[in-house]
Amino acid sequence: MQVLAILAFLLVGLAVNFVWDRTARRSKALAMRTARREARPRALPAAPSPDAESHGARSRDPALQRFIDLCRRTFTELDTLIDHFDLVLLRAHARARYGVATVHAEEPRRRGCALLAAWLEQSAAFYADSEREPVRRLLELALGPQTIAEVLAREQQRAGWEFRADTAPVVQDTITDLDRTVIHLQQIVRILESGDGDPYR
Repeated sequence: MQVLAILAFLLVGLAVNFVWDRTARRSKALAMRTARREARPRALPAAPSPDAESHGARSRDPALQRFIDLCRRTFTELDTLIDHFDLVLLRAHARARYGVATVHAEEPRRRGCALLAAWLEQSAAFYADSEREPVRRLLELALGPQTIAEVLAREQQRAGWEFRADTAPVVQDTITDLDRTVIHLQQIVRILESGDGDPYR
């Protein structure tokens, strides 16, 4: 009888968590996303207008344009992934308090690592010529690949923490690192598209 009572409690808890996950928790995650984006530096670039993007693509070196497109595509996908991690973080907090919430941090973390690794691999040729003007300017502004490589190393380490990978503090660290990566890539795009040497103007 006691076992049945425990099972019934778990089933009720999981059902409540399922409903909560798709209502109040998602609303709170949306508010977290809005607050995070508002806290980012205001100088970060929005996507250019189609006319400006077309003109810029015609006037730039093809390799440079491919790198800009890579950065934009990567930070856009990472930004969406961070939104999902907001929900993961709320699940982790709920599990710490109530014990019945499922977190599911593994797949988004694998996706994040894959995006970071792909960017590093595809950007290697661009950064290889450190004397080339756009590359030199980025490196002078600490906008090189090292920051992304360090984030990837930390994420891979977190993924290997069997009992801590999906705890709230670790998920928060992931969100912080990925958000910094988005800002880093956005600054790269801003510098290369505007020709401005000051990313903080």
